[in-house]
Amino acid sequence: MGSPLHTVHGVLSLDVGGLERLVLGLVRHGVQAGHRVSVVCVEAPGQLAAEAAGAAVVSLDKPPGRQQAFVARAAETLSRLRPDVVHTHQIGAAWYLGPAARSLGIPVVHTEHGNHFARLGSRLAALKARLVFRSAARSVDRFCCVSDEIAAAVTRWRTVPRGKVLVVPNGIPLDPGPGLPDPAAVRASLGIPADAPVVGTVGRLVEVKRQDLLIRAVARLRAGFPGVHLVLVGDGPERGRLEAVAREAGLADQTHFLGYHPRPEAVLGIMTAFALTSRSEGFPVSLLEAWRAGVPVASAAVGGIPAVVSDGVSGLLFPPGDDAAAAAALARLLGDPALAGRVGRAGRQTFEANYTLDRMAATYEELYREREAAPRAG
Repeated sequence: MGSPLHTVHGVLSLDVGGLERLVLGLVRHGVQAGHRVSVVCVEAPGQLAAEAAGAAVVSLDKPPGRQQAFVARAAETLSRLRPDVVHTHQIGAAWYLGPAARSLGIPVVHTEHGNHFARLGSRLAALKARLVFRSAARSVDRFCCVSDEIAAAVTRWRTVPRGKVLVVPNGIPLDPGPGLPDPAAVRASLGIPADAPVVGTVGRLVEVKRQDLLIRAVARLRAGFPGVHLVLVGDGPERGRLEAVAREAGLADQTHFLGYHPRPEAVLGIMTAFALTSRSEGFPVSLLEAWRAGVPVASAAVGGIPAVVSDGVSGLLFPPGDDAAAAAALARLLGDPALAGRVGRAGRQTFEANYTLDRMAATYEELYREREAAPRAG
């Protein structure tokens, strides 16, 4: 290990989400390793800012929309912090902090956590996105992606040269930490019988996550598993609509909207199966959390998921947008405890071998030191 570094992580905010929890993991790991760590939030600190223990959190308070003047504010902030390296997350943060860092001769490592190009609805939107990416990427010394699928997208759209791109898979702590509640007590607190099968998911309640499809899939399961319950950990603008979907599906009494939970692993312990029904994903942190907990996973085959989930081994994959296929995959796990056990164990083994926070943080520290040692732009 070299001398301590001062790293600034740049994000739009530390609002609740997988990306933000991943950044907090890097922040805590850096602090525990003896480094100085700061976080610059372009828009607002967000709900998770208080969890960045040991790190300074600064907000630029940028209003919505692109505001070029905030590049200067970002430069002023970085000039005060004097970091060795800036690590931006998502292109929106790099748009401001990248040029600011470059103007001060500070190297920039960037991570792209999602495939924005998969969600663009028109040619004009695609053109604008490409221009934004190209502009922001010019200030980046090393461009990282959390999956091969995202790396292929940014190079296919000619936003970043392939030689500048490195795939760094997500990682979370090997141990979720002490103090997890007894699963039986969690079930009892939710009014879920001890022997009831539980399907669950973790994620923001937003349209791209397609929790409405999951609700309909679980409604289909009641024919074979009448006592099944659905647990959704997370909150967001879709909550009201999703509650209505659950009522329409006749599943209101068996669907539990838990809102934001600071420790999702406390709820993962009651799940018989974990489901992801998104229409677009990068490399979801919630998948790793389910694997770490040994919960068998059924997931839509989207984004970077098929590259990391071995279908039938470490998870069951189904076509995106198909609630019948999702229900069929979940029914296999609920109806075959031996299969569920094998899939859960394989997921845990896959996680331990490839996707720990220590492994991810070590890769990023190598990049920080590589960038720190490289000649800086004036």
